[in-house]
Amino acid sequence: MTQFFQRLWNSISFRLTLNYGLLAILTTVILIVFIYFQFIGALRTEYTRQITAAAQRLEVIYEEGGRNALISAIELTLSDRIDSDREIYLLLDKDGQKVAGNLDKSPPSNSTYTGVFEGEIIQDGIPTRGHLKIQTLPGGETLVVGHDLSEMSDITLLIGQATVAAIILAALLVVLGTYIFRRELAYRVSHIRQTTQQIGAGQLSKRVSTPTGEDEFTLLNRDINTMLDRIELLMKSARHISDTIAHNLRTPLTRIMGALRTVQRPGASMAEMLEANQHAIADIERLNVLLEKLLQIAEMEAGIQRRSFKSCDLDVIVTDVMEMYETLAEEKGVSLHRTKLDNVTLHGDVNLLASALTNLIDNAVKFAANRVVVGVTKQERTALITIRDDGTGLPPTEYEHLGKHFYRSDPSSEGYGLGLTSVKSIVGLHGGALSFSDAQPGLCVVVSLPLDPKLNL
Repeated sequence: MTQFFQRLWNSISFRLTLNYGLLAILTTVILIVFIYFQFIGALRTEYTRQITAAAQRLEVIYEEGGRNALISAIELTLSDRIDSDREIYLLLDKDGQKVAGNLDKSPPSNSTYTGVFEGEIIQDGIPTRGHLKIQTLPGGETLVVGHDLSEMSDITLLIGQATVAAIILAALLVVLGTYIFRRELAYRVSHIRQTTQQIGAGQLSKRVSTPTGEDEFTLLNRDINTMLDRIELLMKSARHISDTIAHNLRTPLTRIMGALRTVQRPGASMAEMLEANQHAIADIERLNVLLEKLLQIAEMEAGIQRRSFKSCDLDVIVTDVMEMYETLAEEKGVSLHRTKLDNVTLHGDVNLLASALTNLIDNAVKFAANRVVVGVTKQERTALITIRDDGTGLPPTEYEHLGKHFYRSDPSSEGYGLGLTSVKSIVGLHGGALSFSDAQPGLCVVVSLPLDPKLNL
Protein backbone atom coordinates (compact mmCIF):
# COMPACT_ATOMS: atom_id res chain seq x y z
CA MET A 1 0.00 0.00 0.00
CA THR A 2 2.86 2.36 0.82
CA GLN A 3 4.45 1.73 -2.57
CA PHE A 4 1.10 2.37 -4.28
CA PHE A 5 0.74 5.79 -2.66
CA GLN A 6 4.41 6.49 -3.32
CA ARG A 7 3.87 5.84 -7.05
CA LEU A 8 0.84 8.12 -7.01
CA TRP A 9 2.74 10.91 -5.30
CA ASN A 10 5.65 10.57 -7.73
CA SER A 11 3.25 11.22 -10.60
CA ILE A 12 3.23 14.86 -11.67
CA SER A 13 -0.27 14.47 -13.09
CA PHE A 14 -1.53 13.21 -9.70
CA ARG A 15 0.06 16.10 -7.82
CA LEU A 16 -1.23 18.70 -10.26
CA THR A 17 -4.77 17.34 -10.13
CA LEU A 18 -4.58 17.03 -6.34
CA ASN A 19 -3.46 20.64 -6.02
CA TYR A 20 -6.27 21.87 -8.25
CA GLY A 21 -8.74 19.69 -6.33
CA LEU A 22 -7.60 21.06 -2.98
CA LEU A 23 -7.88 24.55 -4.39
CA ALA A 24 -11.44 23.74 -5.49
CA ILE A 25 -12.26 22.43 -1.99
CA LEU A 26 -10.82 25.56 -0.38
CA THR A 27 -12.82 27.75 -2.75
CA THR A 28 -15.98 25.80 -1.93
CA VAL A 29 -15.39 26.14 1.84
CA ILE A 30 -14.80 29.88 1.52
CA LEU A 31 -17.99 30.22 -0.51
CA ILE A 32 -20.01 28.22 2.04
CA VAL A 33 -18.63 30.28 4.92
CA PHE A 34 -19.47 33.48 3.08
CA ILE A 35 -23.01 32.27 2.39
CA TYR A 36 -23.34 31.17 6.04
CA PHE A 37 -22.41 34.56 7.47
CA GLN A 38 -24.60 36.35 4.94
CA PHE A 39 -27.55 34.11 5.84
CA ILE A 40 -27.03 34.42 9.59
CA GLY A 41 -26.73 38.18 9.25
CA ALA A 42 -29.98 38.35 7.28
CA LEU A 43 -31.69 36.12 9.87
CA ARG A 44 -30.49 38.33 12.75
CA THR A 45 -31.80 41.40 10.91
CA GLU A 46 -35.16 39.71 10.42
CA TYR A 47 -35.35 38.76 14.13
CA THR A 48 -34.51 42.32 15.11
CA ARG A 49 -37.22 43.68 12.84
CA GLN A 50 -39.84 41.23 14.17
CA ILE A 51 -38.92 41.89 17.83
CA THR A 52 -38.99 45.66 17.34
CA ALA A 53 -42.35 45.49 15.56
CA ALA A 54 -43.85 43.26 18.31
CA ALA A 55 -42.57 45.57 21.05
CA GLN A 56 -44.08 48.62 19.32
CA ARG A 57 -47.39 46.83 18.86
CA LEU A 58 -47.58 45.88 22.54
CA GLU A 59 -46.61 49.40 23.60
CA VAL A 60 -49.50 50.81 21.55
CA ILE A 61 -51.90 48.31 23.15
CA TYR A 62 -50.66 49.38 26.62
CA GLU A 63 -51.18 53.06 25.83
CA GLU A 64 -54.70 52.44 24.55
CA GLY A 65 -55.97 49.81 27.04
CA GLY A 66 -53.61 49.83 29.97
CA ARG A 67 -51.96 46.93 31.79
CA ASN A 68 -54.90 44.55 31.52
CA ALA A 69 -55.11 44.97 27.74
CA LEU A 70 -51.35 44.34 27.49
CA ILE A 71 -51.65 41.18 29.64
CA SER A 72 -54.47 39.89 27.44
CA ALA A 73 -52.47 40.58 24.28
CA ILE A 74 -49.43 38.72 25.65
CA GLU A 75 -51.53 35.72 26.73
CA LEU A 76 -53.34 35.68 23.39
CA THR A 77 -50.05 35.74 21.48
CA LEU A 78 -48.60 32.88 23.50
CA SER A 79 -51.77 30.81 23.18
CA ASP A 80 -52.04 30.96 19.38
CA ARG A 81 -49.22 28.34 19.10
CA ILE A 82 -47.70 30.16 16.15
CA ASP A 83 -43.98 30.08 17.03
CA SER A 84 -45.03 30.40 20.68
CA ASP A 85 -42.28 27.96 21.68
CA ARG A 86 -39.67 30.36 20.29
CA GLU A 87 -41.28 33.72 21.15
CA ILE A 88 -40.27 35.41 24.40
CA TYR A 89 -42.63 37.72 26.33
CA LEU A 90 -42.38 38.96 29.93
CA LEU A 91 -44.23 41.74 31.78
CA LEU A 92 -42.99 42.86 35.19
CA ASP A 93 -44.68 45.29 37.55
CA LYS A 94 -42.96 48.22 39.20
CA ASP A 95 -41.58 45.92 41.90
CA GLY A 96 -40.08 43.50 39.37
CA GLN A 97 -42.68 40.78 39.91
CA LYS A 98 -43.82 38.68 36.95
CA VAL A 99 -47.29 39.63 35.71
CA ALA A 100 -47.44 37.73 32.40
CA GLY A 101 -45.22 35.92 29.92
CA ASN A 102 -43.23 32.73 29.43
CA LEU A 103 -39.94 33.70 31.08
CA ASP A 104 -39.12 32.69 34.65
CA LYS A 105 -37.38 35.96 35.41
CA SER A 106 -36.09 39.07 33.74
CA PRO A 107 -32.77 38.66 31.94
CA PRO A 108 -29.85 40.90 32.91
CA SER A 109 -29.50 43.92 30.63
CA ASN A 110 -27.65 47.11 30.09
CA SER A 111 -30.05 49.87 31.13
CA THR A 112 -28.38 52.32 28.78
CA TYR A 113 -29.05 50.20 25.70
CA THR A 114 -32.60 50.27 24.27
CA GLY A 115 -32.09 48.16 21.17
CA VAL A 116 -32.19 44.40 20.54
CA PHE A 117 -29.37 42.42 22.15
CA GLU A 118 -28.39 38.82 22.71
CA GLY A 119 -28.54 37.54 26.29
CA GLU A 120 -29.00 34.62 28.66
CA ILE A 121 -32.55 33.62 29.63
CA ILE A 122 -34.35 30.88 31.58
CA GLN A 123 -37.43 29.59 29.83
CA ASP A 124 -39.50 26.85 31.45
CA GLY A 125 -36.59 26.20 33.79
CA ILE A 126 -34.14 25.63 30.92
CA PRO A 127 -31.23 28.05 30.41
CA THR A 128 -30.93 29.28 26.81
CA ARG A 129 -30.04 32.35 24.78
CA GLY A 130 -32.18 34.71 22.83
CA HIS A 131 -32.51 38.04 21.07
CA LEU A 132 -34.18 40.45 23.50
CA LYS A 133 -35.57 43.96 23.72
CA ILE A 134 -36.31 45.44 27.16
CA GLN A 135 -38.25 48.66 27.57
CA THR A 136 -39.88 50.49 30.48
CA LEU A 137 -43.54 51.42 30.08
CA PRO A 138 -45.03 54.77 31.21
CA GLY A 139 -46.64 53.12 34.28
CA GLY A 140 -43.28 51.77 35.53
CA GLU A 141 -43.79 48.25 34.24
CA THR A 142 -40.98 46.45 32.34
CA LEU A 143 -41.75 44.73 29.05
CA VAL A 144 -39.41 42.08 27.60
CA VAL A 145 -39.95 40.95 24.00
CA GLY A 146 -37.66 38.51 22.22
CA HIS A 147 -36.98 35.36 20.26
CA ASP A 148 -34.82 32.42 21.32
CA LEU A 149 -31.83 31.21 19.27
CA SER A 150 -32.90 27.59 18.84
CA GLU A 151 -33.89 28.10 15.20
CA MET A 152 -30.63 29.82 14.42
CA SER A 153 -28.73 27.03 16.18
CA ASP A 154 -30.58 24.45 14.08
CA ILE A 155 -29.73 26.31 10.90
CA THR A 156 -26.08 26.66 11.97
CA LEU A 157 -25.89 22.94 12.71
CA LEU A 158 -27.49 22.10 9.37
CA ILE A 159 -25.05 24.31 7.45
CA GLY A 160 -22.14 22.86 9.41
CA GLN A 161 -23.20 19.30 8.60
CA ALA A 162 -23.67 20.21 4.94
CA THR A 163 -20.22 21.81 4.88
CA VAL A 164 -18.53 18.77 6.40
CA ALA A 165 -20.41 16.43 4.03
CA ALA A 166 -19.47 18.61 1.04
CA ILE A 167 -15.79 18.66 2.06
CA ILE A 168 -15.69 14.89 2.57
CA LEU A 169 -17.47 14.26 -0.74
CA ALA A 170 -15.21 16.75 -2.54
CA ALA A 171 -12.11 15.13 -1.04
CA LEU A 172 -13.25 11.69 -2.21
CA LEU A 173 -14.01 13.04 -5.67
CA VAL A 174 -10.63 14.77 -5.81
CA VAL A 175 -8.77 11.59 -4.86
CA LEU A 176 -10.80 9.55 -7.34
CA GLY A 177 -10.41 12.20 -10.05
CA THR A 178 -6.66 12.48 -9.57
CA TYR A 179 -6.31 8.69 -9.80
CA ILE A 180 -8.44 8.48 -12.96
CA PHE A 181 -6.66 11.47 -14.48
CA ARG A 182 -3.28 9.90 -13.74
CA ARG A 183 -4.37 6.61 -15.31
CA GLU A 184 -5.63 8.38 -18.43
CA LEU A 185 -2.53 10.55 -18.74
CA ALA A 186 -0.21 7.59 -18.14
CA TYR A 187 -2.09 5.62 -20.80
CA ARG A 188 -1.75 8.42 -23.36
CA VAL A 189 1.90 9.07 -22.51
CA SER A 190 2.81 5.38 -22.51
CA HIS A 191 2.43 5.20 -26.31
CA ILE A 192 4.84 8.10 -26.72
CA ARG A 193 7.33 6.61 -24.26
CA GLN A 194 7.16 3.19 -25.92
CA THR A 195 7.81 4.72 -29.35
CA THR A 196 10.69 6.89 -28.10
CA GLN A 197 12.29 3.87 -26.43
CA GLN A 198 12.07 1.91 -29.68
CA ILE A 199 13.52 4.83 -31.62
CA GLY A 200 16.28 5.17 -29.02
CA ALA A 201 17.07 1.51 -29.65
CA GLY A 202 17.60 2.29 -33.34
CA GLN A 203 14.17 1.57 -34.85
CA LEU A 204 13.81 4.93 -36.61
CA SER A 205 10.77 3.81 -38.61
CA LYS A 206 8.56 3.52 -35.51
CA ARG A 207 5.79 6.11 -35.07
CA VAL A 208 3.36 7.08 -32.33
CA SER A 209 -0.17 5.81 -32.93
CA THR A 210 -2.47 8.73 -33.77
CA PRO A 211 -6.15 8.25 -32.87
CA THR A 212 -8.89 10.24 -34.51
CA GLY A 213 -9.82 13.54 -32.93
CA GLU A 214 -8.29 16.93 -32.31
CA ASP A 215 -7.38 16.83 -28.62
CA GLU A 216 -4.02 17.96 -27.27
CA PHE A 217 -2.44 14.50 -27.22
CA THR A 218 -3.56 13.72 -30.76
CA LEU A 219 -2.01 16.97 -31.99
CA LEU A 220 1.14 16.23 -29.97
CA ASN A 221 1.36 12.73 -31.49
CA ARG A 222 1.07 14.20 -34.98
CA ASP A 223 3.77 16.77 -34.25
CA ILE A 224 6.06 14.05 -32.87
CA ASN A 225 5.48 11.88 -35.94
CA THR A 226 6.23 14.85 -38.20
CA MET A 227 9.42 15.48 -36.26
CA LEU A 228 10.38 11.80 -36.48
CA ASP A 229 9.74 11.80 -40.24
CA ARG A 230 12.02 14.79 -40.56
CA ILE A 231 14.70 13.20 -38.37
CA GLU A 232 14.56 9.95 -40.33
CA LEU A 233 14.83 11.88 -43.60
CA LEU A 234 17.82 13.83 -42.27
CA MET A 235 19.45 10.64 -41.02
CA LYS A 236 19.00 8.98 -44.40
CA SER A 237 20.31 12.10 -46.10
CA ALA A 238 23.30 12.25 -43.75
CA ARG A 239 23.98 8.55 -44.34
CA HIS A 240 23.76 9.06 -48.10
CA ILE A 241 26.04 12.08 -47.93
CA SER A 242 28.60 10.26 -45.76
CA ASP A 243 28.55 7.26 -48.09
CA THR A 244 28.98 9.50 -51.13
CA ILE A 245 31.77 11.45 -49.47
CA ALA A 246 33.52 8.19 -48.61
CA HIS A 247 33.16 7.06 -52.22
CA ASN A 248 34.44 10.37 -53.58
CA LEU A 249 37.38 10.26 -51.22
CA ARG A 250 38.20 6.59 -51.62
CA THR A 251 38.40 6.61 -55.43
CA PRO A 252 41.01 9.39 -55.80
CA LEU A 253 42.91 8.21 -52.73
CA THR A 254 43.07 4.71 -54.15
CA ARG A 255 44.26 6.18 -57.48
CA ILE A 256 46.91 8.25 -55.70
CA MET A 257 48.13 5.30 -53.65
CA GLY A 258 48.26 3.08 -56.75
CA ALA A 259 50.27 5.61 -58.73
CA LEU A 260 52.74 6.22 -55.91
CA ARG A 261 53.20 2.53 -55.23
CA THR A 262 53.84 1.95 -58.95
CA VAL A 263 56.80 4.33 -58.98
CA GLN A 264 58.18 2.71 -55.80
CA ARG A 265 59.15 -0.41 -57.74
CA PRO A 266 62.82 -0.87 -58.53
CA GLY A 267 63.92 0.69 -61.78
CA ALA A 268 61.25 3.42 -61.95
CA SER A 269 62.50 6.41 -63.89
CA MET A 270 62.55 9.99 -62.66
CA ALA A 271 60.02 10.96 -65.33
CA GLU A 272 57.55 8.35 -64.07
CA MET A 273 58.02 9.56 -60.51
CA LEU A 274 57.42 13.18 -61.52
CA GLU A 275 54.32 12.21 -63.49
CA ALA A 276 52.91 10.21 -60.55
CA ASN A 277 53.68 13.13 -58.25
CA GLN A 278 51.85 15.56 -60.53
CA HIS A 279 48.79 13.29 -60.74
CA ALA A 280 48.79 12.90 -56.95
CA ILE A 281 48.96 16.67 -56.46
CA ALA A 282 46.11 17.21 -58.94
CA ASP A 283 43.92 14.62 -57.22
CA ILE A 284 44.69 16.10 -53.79
CA GLU A 285 43.79 19.58 -55.05
CA ARG A 286 40.46 18.25 -56.35
CA LEU A 287 39.83 16.64 -52.97
CA ASN A 288 40.67 19.94 -51.29
CA VAL A 289 38.13 21.72 -53.52
CA LEU A 290 35.53 19.08 -52.62
CA LEU A 291 36.12 19.51 -48.89
CA GLU A 292 36.03 23.29 -49.19
CA LYS A 293 32.69 23.09 -50.99
CA LEU A 294 31.29 20.75 -48.35
CA LEU A 295 32.53 23.05 -45.57
CA GLN A 296 31.01 26.08 -47.28
CA ILE A 297 27.67 24.31 -47.70
CA ALA A 298 27.71 23.21 -44.04
CA GLU A 299 28.43 26.77 -42.89
CA MET A 300 25.59 28.15 -44.98
CA GLU A 301 23.14 25.53 -43.79
CA ALA A 302 24.14 26.38 -40.21
CA GLY A 303 23.55 30.10 -40.85
CA ILE A 304 27.06 31.12 -39.81
CA GLN A 305 27.62 33.44 -42.79
CA ARG A 306 24.43 35.39 -42.10
CA ARG A 307 26.49 37.73 -39.93
CA SER A 308 28.05 39.30 -43.05
CA PHE A 309 24.68 40.36 -44.51
CA LYS A 310 24.18 43.94 -45.61
CA SER A 311 22.05 45.93 -48.03
CA CYS A 312 22.71 44.97 -51.67
CA ASP A 313 21.16 45.65 -55.10
CA LEU A 314 20.03 42.39 -56.68
CA ASP A 315 19.66 43.81 -60.20
CA VAL A 316 23.27 45.05 -60.10
CA ILE A 317 24.52 41.59 -59.04
CA VAL A 318 22.61 39.94 -61.90
CA THR A 319 23.97 42.45 -64.42
CA ASP A 320 27.59 41.94 -63.26
CA VAL A 321 27.35 38.13 -63.44
CA MET A 322 25.78 38.25 -66.91
CA GLU A 323 28.50 40.59 -68.20
CA MET A 324 31.10 38.16 -66.84
CA TYR A 325 29.49 35.28 -68.78
CA GLU A 326 28.88 37.07 -72.06
CA THR A 327 32.26 36.09 -73.54
CA LEU A 328 31.93 32.44 -72.51
CA ALA A 329 28.39 32.32 -73.91
CA GLU A 330 29.52 33.75 -77.24
CA GLU A 331 32.26 31.14 -77.50
CA LYS A 332 29.59 28.44 -77.13
CA GLY A 333 27.24 30.13 -79.57
CA VAL A 334 24.71 31.08 -76.86
CA SER A 335 23.25 34.56 -76.52
CA LEU A 336 22.45 36.06 -73.10
CA HIS A 337 19.33 38.23 -72.94
CA ARG A 338 17.98 40.40 -70.17
CA THR A 339 14.26 40.78 -69.71
CA LYS A 340 12.79 43.08 -67.11
CA LEU A 341 15.32 44.02 -64.39
CA ASP A 342 13.50 45.73 -61.52
CA ASN A 343 15.45 47.76 -59.02
CA VAL A 344 15.46 45.42 -56.03
CA THR A 345 17.33 45.94 -52.75
CA LEU A 346 17.57 43.16 -50.19
CA HIS A 347 19.51 42.19 -47.08
CA GLY A 348 22.11 39.57 -47.96
CA ASP A 349 25.67 38.63 -48.88
CA VAL A 350 26.77 39.98 -52.26
CA ASN A 351 29.46 37.37 -52.84
CA LEU A 352 27.21 34.43 -51.98
CA LEU A 353 24.37 35.71 -54.19
CA ALA A 354 26.82 36.25 -57.04
CA SER A 355 28.17 32.71 -56.52
CA ALA A 356 24.65 31.25 -56.69
CA LEU A 357 23.83 33.20 -59.88
CA THR A 358 27.16 32.15 -61.39
CA ASN A 359 26.29 28.47 -60.86
CA LEU A 360 22.81 28.87 -62.33
CA ILE A 361 23.88 30.89 -65.36
CA ASP A 362 26.84 28.57 -65.96
CA ASN A 363 24.48 25.56 -66.03
CA ALA A 364 22.04 27.41 -68.29
CA VAL A 365 24.81 28.33 -70.77
CA LYS A 366 26.21 24.79 -70.62
CA PHE A 367 22.90 23.12 -71.54
CA ALA A 368 21.30 25.84 -73.72
CA ALA A 369 20.96 25.41 -77.48
CA ASN A 370 20.98 29.07 -78.53
CA ARG A 371 19.53 31.35 -75.90
CA VAL A 372 19.49 32.09 -72.14
CA VAL A 373 17.08 34.66 -70.71
CA VAL A 374 17.54 36.20 -67.25
CA GLY A 375 15.12 38.54 -65.47
CA VAL A 376 14.55 40.13 -62.05
CA THR A 377 11.03 41.10 -60.95
CA LYS A 378 9.52 42.28 -57.69
CA GLN A 379 6.19 40.92 -56.47
CA GLU A 380 5.03 42.56 -53.24
CA ARG A 381 7.62 41.43 -50.64
CA THR A 382 9.41 38.88 -52.85
CA ALA A 383 12.14 39.22 -55.46
CA LEU A 384 12.09 36.67 -58.31
CA ILE A 385 15.16 35.80 -60.39
CA THR A 386 14.16 33.82 -63.47
CA ILE A 387 16.70 31.97 -65.64
CA ARG A 388 15.48 30.17 -68.80
CA ASP A 389 17.40 28.19 -71.36
CA ASP A 390 16.24 26.52 -74.58
CA GLY A 391 18.10 23.27 -74.13
CA THR A 392 16.75 19.76 -73.81
CA GLY A 393 15.62 20.34 -70.24
CA LEU A 394 14.95 17.62 -67.66
CA PRO A 395 12.01 15.32 -66.95
CA PRO A 396 9.72 16.66 -64.17
CA THR A 397 10.58 13.59 -62.08
CA GLU A 398 14.14 14.92 -61.79
CA TYR A 399 13.13 18.28 -60.25
CA GLU A 400 12.78 16.98 -56.70
CA HIS A 401 16.33 15.58 -56.76
CA LEU A 402 18.01 18.74 -58.03
CA GLY A 403 20.03 20.36 -55.27
CA LYS A 404 20.68 17.18 -53.32
CA HIS A 405 24.25 16.46 -52.25
CA PHE A 406 26.29 14.79 -55.01
CA TYR A 407 23.26 14.38 -57.27
CA ARG A 408 23.99 14.60 -61.00
CA SER A 409 21.31 14.12 -63.64
CA ASP A 410 24.06 12.80 -65.92
CA PRO A 411 26.41 10.58 -63.88
CA SER A 412 29.00 10.68 -66.65
CA SER A 413 29.36 14.46 -66.44
CA GLU A 414 32.26 16.13 -64.66
CA GLY A 415 32.05 17.53 -61.14
CA TYR A 416 30.83 16.29 -57.78
CA GLY A 417 27.17 17.29 -57.99
CA LEU A 418 27.52 20.07 -55.41
CA GLY A 419 26.84 23.10 -57.60
CA LEU A 420 23.04 23.20 -57.17
CA THR A 421 23.48 22.07 -53.56
CA SER A 422 25.57 25.18 -52.96
CA VAL A 423 22.93 27.33 -54.72
CA LYS A 424 20.14 25.81 -52.65
CA SER A 425 22.09 26.44 -49.44
CA ILE A 426 22.76 30.08 -50.38
CA VAL A 427 19.12 30.68 -51.25
CA GLY A 428 18.03 28.97 -48.01
CA LEU A 429 20.50 31.10 -46.05
CA HIS A 430 18.69 34.17 -47.39
CA GLY A 431 15.29 32.72 -46.47
CA GLY A 432 14.36 32.03 -50.09
CA ALA A 433 13.35 29.07 -52.22
CA LEU A 434 14.54 27.42 -55.44
CA SER A 435 12.05 25.95 -57.93
CA PHE A 436 12.27 24.32 -61.36
CA SER A 437 9.80 24.02 -64.22
CA ASP A 438 9.61 23.14 -67.90
CA ALA A 439 10.49 26.10 -70.18
CA GLN A 440 9.20 24.27 -73.27
CA PRO A 441 11.88 23.76 -74.44
CA GLY A 442 14.56 23.87 -71.82
CA LEU A 443 14.57 24.42 -68.08
CA CYS A 444 13.27 27.38 -66.09
CA VAL A 445 14.84 28.09 -62.70
CA VAL A 446 13.17 30.58 -60.34
CA VAL A 447 14.91 31.94 -57.22
CA SER A 448 12.50 33.53 -54.72
CA LEU A 449 14.07 35.83 -52.13
CA PRO A 450 12.18 37.71 -49.39
CA LEU A 451 12.58 41.49 -49.29
CA ASP A 452 12.99 43.77 -46.32
CA PRO A 453 10.10 46.29 -46.46
CA LYS A 454 12.34 48.98 -44.97
CA LEU A 455 14.71 48.71 -47.95
CA ASN A 456 11.99 48.81 -50.61
CA LEU A 457 9.78 51.71 -49.64
